[in-house]
Amino acid sequence: MQATRRAVTASEASAAGLAAKQLLVSNPLFQTSQHIACYFSQNDEFDCESIIHEIWRVGKICYLPVLSGNYLEFAVYLSDQPLRLNRYHILEPESGEKFAAKKLDLVIVPLVAFDLRGHRVGMGGGYYDRTFAFRRQRATDKPFLLGLGYELQKVDAVPDNPWDVVLDGVLTEEDLFIL
Repeated sequence: MQATRRAVTASEASAAGLAAKQLLVSNPLFQTSQHIACYFSQNDEFDCESIIHEIWRVGKICYLPVLSGNYLEFAVYLSDQPLRLNRYHILEPESGEKFAAKKLDLVIVPLVAFDLRGHRVGMGGGYYDRTFAFRRQRATDKPFLLGLGYELQKVDAVPDNPWDVVLDGVLTEEDLFIL
């Protein structure tokens, strides 16, 4: 699946990013969310940059994941904020106010593959699953976990494990699936 994702050209990726952003911003999910976590793409992941700019444009608060041991913390991300590379060479805020994962409204989650049951394959580190494990232990609608990927990353079924946290929806360049 990573090779398939790598085959997406720069112009296709740019068009997909704009199309996905339009689908998201026209949806009540985005419109009613104030605290939104995104990510900086790595290894040909679907790029969140146009969504980040839209968050800023409409006055919402953008957060980026920051590695903290085996978990993620979320730091406010402002347009002029200095960034650093973490141990996986992913950009994250050098500093910034941290915000509890449980208080986020919407978290946009990277993926390698997904199915329409809410299961995803990530890059294998398990950071999102560990960080949002509280979602498995109690019923809550916050935060809404939205996978972001290309339509070509959709598969019939992703094997699930007991530690996996299920997505609430998936956004592609073609559709916003609420699961």
